[in-house]
Amino acid sequence: MSTALRIGFFLDGFTLKKVNDYYRNFHDIRSHLDFRGLKTWVKREALKQFEGGYREVEMESHYYHPFPNPHIYGRDVDGTFKLEHELQAAGFHVHYNNHGVVGDVLGPNLGLIEDALLLASYSKMDAAVLFSTQGQFAPLPDRLRAMGVPTMLLGWEFVYPKAKRNVYWKTDTCLRATCARYVAMEKVVEENSKQPVRPKGWLFQKFHPYGRKPAWY
Repeated sequence: MSTALRIGFFLDGFTLKKVNDYYRNFHDIRSHLDFRGLKTWVKREALKQFEGGYREVEMESHYYHPFPNPHIYGRDVDGTFKLEHELQAAGFHVHYNNHGVVGDVLGPNLGLIEDALLLASYSKMDAAVLFSTQGQFAPLPDRLRAMGVPTMLLGWEFVYPKAKRNVYWKTDTCLRATCARYVAMEKVVEENSKQPVRPKGWLFQKFHPYGRKPAWY
């Protein structure tokens, strides 16, 4: 038996944008998630969450953009290209949204479901890690479970002000209920933030307080 746990890591870009908006603009951290740090943390957490006596993790990482492919446009896409470069440099396969984007209305890229099921059908992963809060993905964990692949969900819950009211962002209840493991990421962030020394695989970028924020953010 292999000692490596094969993980398929699926990052929902729609949720990532909301998470980055919150931590960059409303939280004391004033930064956004670091892709390399996130992958390091996921590998370490997967060894804790999934049984089987695995000693290491082999991970295939995919990012699902809420926007359609920017390469078909001629302007106003520099930020998206920058994000694409950052993702690819961190080892993510980037997938643009070709699933019913209407005008400027964003939504989760449902191509994630198709790709996760395809990887499972070819026995390419022992477990899946899903970074999302969106109910559109709720059918996925049950379908993966039927194929022998458990899912760990990285969910988020936070509150931020908007237009004189509070917006409550939380993981969809149905999505959370169907996963084998659930990790409340906002609690992970708070616990790590209290450490005197940042742990290996710290989740956020480091910025100088007077530095410019990334062009893609």
